[in-house]
Amino acid sequence: MKKETRSKKDYNPNVGFIGQTQVQVANYIFSAKKSRQAYTHAKPIAKRLLKEAVADHYSESKRLTKFLKNRDLTFSKKTSSGEYKTFTVPCTTTVVPLQKSLFNDVEKAAQKLMIALRAVIQDIYGSKSVESSKFVQHLPTGVREIFIEAVKSSPNYFPQLHHKNMKNYPFMDNVGLDLVLVEDYLNRSEEFPNLISRNKLDEIPGLPFRILEINAGSPSGASNNMNVLQGLYEQAPEILDSLGKVMPNDHFKILGETYRSLGEAWTKNKKGVQILLPPGGSNGAAPEIHQLAAYSGLIYAEADQLYHDEQGYIRLRTVAKENPIVTAIYSRVNADSALYDPEAGLFMKDPESAEPVYLRDNLIKDDEDEGKIVLDPKGKPIPMQSAYAIPGIINAIIDRKIYMGGLNRILDNKIILATLTHYAPKYYASKIQAAGLELDGSKIMPPQTLPPTAKSVETIKQNPDEWVIKVPTNAGGQGVYILKTLSKQKREEVLKMIEEKPSEYAYQQLVKIARIPVAVQRKAEGFKFANLAADIRTWVFFGGNKDDLPRMTHNALVRYAPQERGKMSSIVNTSAGGGYAPFVIVDDVEDQNSVYASDLIAPIEPIQIKTDMPVFVAAQMVQIARMLREAKDLLSKDVTYAYELLELSEGMKVQLKEILSFLHPRSIESVYKIIDMLEHRIGKTDLKKHKEFISDSQLTLVSILKQIEDYPEFPIFRDIIDNIRATNTDKIIYNYNQDDKSLDLVIIDDAISFAEKVDDKFMQRKMFETTHLLKQMISKDMPNIVLGLQSKKTIEKHLKTFCNLSIQRLKDCPNMAEYAQLFNLDADVTKLKFETLYLGERDIDKEIKVASQFEMRNQAKLTESDYIGENLKRARQEWKKIEALAQTLKPEKRKSFLEAKREDHFRVFPKLAEFQAIIDKPVHTLDEMIKLLDIAPFAKFNIEKFAEEQGCSVKEVFSHKLEEKKISILNSSQLKRLRLSNREYAGECFAKKLNDHGLYSDSRIYLWVRSELDPFTKLYTIGHELIHFQQLKHSMLAEKRALKDGGLSLAKFLNYYGNFLGANQRTIDKIEFDMQKERKPLYGYADRIHNQDLDKPVICELDAAIRTSDLIWEEKLDEYGSLFGYMMPNSLGIRVKALQEVLPALENAKNILFAKELGLKVDADPVKAALPTANANQINYFREEIIAATKSAKPHWEALRIIASHQYHGVTFFRADVDHKSLTLEPKVRAVAVGSSYNQTQQ
Repeated sequence: MKKETRSKKDYNPNVGFIGQTQVQVANYIFSAKKSRQAYTHAKPIAKRLLKEAVADHYSESKRLTKFLKNRDLTFSKKTSSGEYKTFTVPCTTTVVPLQKSLFNDVEKAAQKLMIALRAVIQDIYGSKSVESSKFVQHLPTGVREIFIEAVKSSPNYFPQLHHKNMKNYPFMDNVGLDLVLVEDYLNRSEEFPNLISRNKLDEIPGLPFRILEINAGSPSGASNNMNVLQGLYEQAPEILDSLGKVMPNDHFKILGETYRSLGEAWTKNKKGVQILLPPGGSNGAAPEIHQLAAYSGLIYAEADQLYHDEQGYIRLRTVAKENPIVTAIYSRVNADSALYDPEAGLFMKDPESAEPVYLRDNLIKDDEDEGKIVLDPKGKPIPMQSAYAIPGIINAIIDRKIYMGGLNRILDNKIILATLTHYAPKYYASKIQAAGLELDGSKIMPPQTLPPTAKSVETIKQNPDEWVIKVPTNAGGQGVYILKTLSKQKREEVLKMIEEKPSEYAYQQLVKIARIPVAVQRKAEGFKFANLAADIRTWVFFGGNKDDLPRMTHNALVRYAPQERGKMSSIVNTSAGGGYAPFVIVDDVEDQNSVYASDLIAPIEPIQIKTDMPVFVAAQMVQIARMLREAKDLLSKDVTYAYELLELSEGMKVQLKEILSFLHPRSIESVYKIIDMLEHRIGKTDLKKHKEFISDSQLTLVSILKQIEDYPEFPIFRDIIDNIRATNTDKIIYNYNQDDKSLDLVIIDDAISFAEKVDDKFMQRKMFETTHLLKQMISKDMPNIVLGLQSKKTIEKHLKTFCNLSIQRLKDCPNMAEYAQLFNLDADVTKLKFETLYLGERDIDKEIKVASQFEMRNQAKLTESDYIGENLKRARQEWKKIEALAQTLKPEKRKSFLEAKREDHFRVFPKLAEFQAIIDKPVHTLDEMIKLLDIAPFAKFNIEKFAEEQGCSVKEVFSHKLEEKKISILNSSQLKRLRLSNREYAGECFAKKLNDHGLYSDSRIYLWVRSELDPFTKLYTIGHELIHFQQLKHSMLAEKRALKDGGLSLAKFLNYYGNFLGANQRTIDKIEFDMQKERKPLYGYADRIHNQDLDKPVICELDAAIRTSDLIWEEKLDEYGSLFGYMMPNSLGIRVKALQEVLPALENAKNILFAKELGLKVDADPVKAALPTANANQINYFREEIIAATKSAKPHWEALRIIASHQYHGVTFFRADVDHKSLTLEPKVRAVAVGSSYNQTQQ
């Protein structure tokens, strides 16, 4: 293709397309009146555009796009599958200039509108109802009805905010005005004075813009233009220099000042802090939001770091003992998510229907790929809980203890946009005049808008090409139907849709949006200028002080459409695939604040943070330090693989998106450079194919093993393949090396040799299929390369650049300076390691609290010690003799023999008969249950230690109501009333925080057991849960020690918590959590669904089962048992959860076995009790190891590994080279989420 295949003379700036129809349009650079001649203020831009080759413009734009990507200024949009994916926004180097004189006029028009809109919403929420608002009552009858309906049906209307105090609430804190040019700019210096001198003021035209929408919630993109301009200037400074003086970007300064004034004015507290409430690091806008926080001085703080104190103030939890009061929140989340409060009846709402958003079961998808709605026991949908809820925020707002922005969106409604712009300024004329503004002059108006009535629909049907249909509360280009661009069929569907529900849509006349030239490359046409529609998003801030006027920042985001022709030709939203163009305000009035381009683009430094470090931010900084250490270790190796560093760098990027504003917004550039460098060395497509091959092979492996599991040779065969490292779901993807391959190939030969000796042909064939499959997995090389010395040096240089920027930022903040030490390639952080309580190397310093700990510490069996009475010891010895004799008999005679001998045995040991009678009683007393303690010695030991710890007798430690630090025996009706469990759980132990978002170490620990259980099951369940009690208490004490030390110590504890303990919770931190959907989990299944594996082996069976019923699902899980472990990915927290069940499960087996060895008839299998997810085959072939473990005072590591691998479906612990390492977690460092997991209920 030639570099230039079309002449720039072919470019017509005033021709555009709406759909496939050619139309005459205005242009942001060229005037329509003088044939391709530029506006005066845009002449330098136009000159360069027409002088340089289009191909060069295209190359510059590509480089600018990459510059923005390296600053992580990406965006997320909804794909056809309904998922949101992050993508790189395309950029053009075509600058869109605006005259300062016109900017001033737009600002004045915006000021009048903002003052009026604030008054409207104050009047609505300050009244008892929407209907009683004086402004609403003043509207003409027909308009009033539409207005009331639009407000009350809005998903952003919150009746809970109606209060007399809200009459003075400073609404309209931050509004985005999306403006489009619809006609030529005026040559104001020539035409305005002429009209004024001739006294023809009424002939002064309005603004050449139309307002397509008011974004009164959380308009995004404010920091993007700064970065676009810096990227442009870096490669082509002459473009901006040619414009002369321009206005500096004051957006960040105004943002910080606005929220400071709003907080101080509303709360009358000048000592608080102001925060930015983000939607989280995984949101595509996170990097932009971090820039807003860093450069404005607002503190980036997620909801999980906020709590309300006893006085009702909202505080920010930091690593210090004193937590600052938050006086103002700049919210970038939907208001319903932040205000969410079920007790106040405020739920999250669907943006289209305004109905509550309901909890969905995402494992069962419907035809529209939506999860099935979950119903409560009464058959009603269960509202979704919000991850962004701020405890106590509604009362805090009304009581003037906090200001929260973003509560304006009842006016962010396209149906009433025209009503507001027309009536509000007139009704509140006196307020506008009191602010020193003139009522006459230019106004910001929307396109012609029809009321949402059936009559309007008839008007539209007469000439549909002239109209745009909009869902009134949607954003991001969603729900916008430009009828001119639609196919005939789609247009008919939309017209039918509005005919059926005319009141639910907004109807705006189609405007011909002005265009900008964007250099593109087309296969058929080569390089050319596409004339693309563009809008200008401006921001207006309105402070809280009495004399504050709304201020429009000298900043904007220009967004252009993704297509020149077609259905997207007039959709300019970035989330719909559009791009960014640089924007500048050219000084044509000799403003004293104007600057040259070099000053406009000069890098700015983050504002000093004066508070202490928020707790979860500090914990995540520790994780970054761990990543830096691991990167240094990898780079120090003789052989360093690119893939390991790429995975680590990707994790660092994810982690940084949670805390970037506390370091430096530009520090992430270094990480992106590393990722970019490594991705060029590893083929993405090849890597994806490799992972898919391994993933599919794992499914096939499980499918084959399931077919042969009941053959007698299977246990030995499985034992062999369990030694193959390629079966380890983590190792095969992340850490499988040549040494592993060599060892695996030897073991494969052993497996083949064993298979060759098997007589059954079907079994043998399946064994050969298995070994062949495993051999393929072993032989498959991951696409990877060894990094050279120079590459390693370059990566280390980027890491040091990242560290230096972060260190500088932290040292500039006195209260955060100590964290600078973390940003070092040799940072003082320990290697991640988890050993479950009582099974680790450091158990020696812990006081004995549970029975198995006693055994392992003393290397002696509890059942052989003085803890067991002599009478029971003799009874046990005698019954063992009887059992031994029974084993010599034929199976059909064994049962009757034992029954007869049991009667004799009970006559010799009458105490056993008494125990058996209690066990068999349908109803029993507490005293009777306590009598059984002697036959459950491990539970007895734990209960007695617990009672001793509480300073009471064994009997006094029991309660029939839910009490802290008691053993609560509760019946099903009590459990249902407390909403503790819908399933038939035997019992549980959990920690309940004293306050929402409170400290974990301030929690109360509760333990309950179901009263309907037989007394023996009840006892061993209590013994089981008391081990969990000690685990909870142990980690709570660790936090208390960290709190005492403060600062970095607390950060390191929370980091440990986030890495290992974050998956042990329920979903909320209230005791009345609702266990609506307690289907037995299969960990890793959700990942398989996400990977589109529904049509693959095993997964298709599971999908059919889960769609049938929970019972069928559980039966399917029981069929496979622990085989799922060969195919499921697991998070670290889930593995910890399984590890914490090992000793409790082992003690279940020990108690049951002891009772059986006494000759008692107990309806429980000790092996099944230890392996709850094992199927019948697995119980049989693991029986020997489990029984051996119950009889050993020392840890039987293989048995303990087997127990850990049978606690939760899908969770497996693979054999390690050293036995005890099988239960020690030493994971690769990955991104960790701390806050959301911390603010839940431990169990």
